[in-house]
Amino acid sequence: MARRTKQEADETREALLDAAEQVFLERGVARASLDEIARAAGCTRGAVHWHFRDKLGLFLALDERLVLLQDELRERLCCDPNRPPLEHMAYAISAAMDDLERDPRRKRLLTIMLQRCEYVEEMAPALERRRAADLAFRTTLREHFERAELRGELAPNWKPERAAFFFYALISGFLNEWLRGNAGFELAAEVGPAVCTFLACVAQQPAS
Repeated sequence: MARRTKQEADETREALLDAAEQVFLERGVARASLDEIARAAGCTRGAVHWHFRDKLGLFLALDERLVLLQDELRERLCCDPNRPPLEHMAYAISAAMDDLERDPRRKRLLTIMLQRCEYVEEMAPALERRRAADLAFRTTLREHFERAELRGELAPNWKPERAAFFFYALISGFLNEWLRGNAGFELAAEVGPAVCTFLACVAQQPAS
């Protein structure tokens, strides 16, 4: 009986998270109410308070479901340190965007966290997690461009810090446009060629 009770509690918790995902996506985090989330989950408001205490607790638990794109990209970029850095960046980032486009739940969570949420003071843990992930990802990009410079693959008019900054802005811009739902915009189809074009621009050109 106790095992069944725990299973039911776990199922209720997951149902509430699923409902929060739906309601936050449709109405935004600030406008969503616990009553709406409870109704969407087929639960009582008391169940929400029991599992998460309040909307902030529910939001932070939902945030834990999301594997940040910056963390995934860092992992992909660090998995093959012997590959030429510019080539490795093109492959890793294009593959990550392709995988993201095939994952509708992750797109929903990213949309909530980046497009449907105002990070007020009490949401500091989630915001700090993003800032730390951003910084770590930009550091990894800079390190790859530094390796490219040491290998003679980076054009002399580009410094690793600036190349990393512009490359990060390119990736972030495409991601945000995709999450806004612009008609006809396909993430993988747009990012892959853009990444390759940018990296070709910053690469050292062979002597003629």
